[in-house]
Amino acid sequence: YGGISGVWGPPVIIYLVSVGAEKREMIRVQGVVFLIGGIVLLSAHLQSGVLNAVTLPLSAALVVPAAVGMWLGFRLQDRLDPIRFRRWTLVLLAVTGLNLVRQAVMG
Repeated sequence: YGGISGVWGPPVIIYLVSVGAEKREMIRVQGVVFLIGGIVLLSAHLQSGVLNAVTLPLSAALVVPAAVGMWLGFRLQDRLDPIRFRRWTLVLLAVTGLNLVRQAVMG
């Protein structure tokens, strides 16, 4: 699914929640999946021409806010107990699913 759409998050998270993975294991597995998927996606964008000399500077600049977001996420994750972490994960999955439905209906 992720290879076709470039979206790995929801399917991986749903799987990890369903097998009862603890929060540190979830973060590790997601990191590996996103790293591998990101490398493949980077390669595909370079090959297709989507990522080029014109688009690369903005992409590189957006690494900074992404890194800040990851840092904040790690700090928040360390403060959440496993039950609260699981609850927030499920809430975010539900919101993501509702957004996908909204996009499909609205066109």
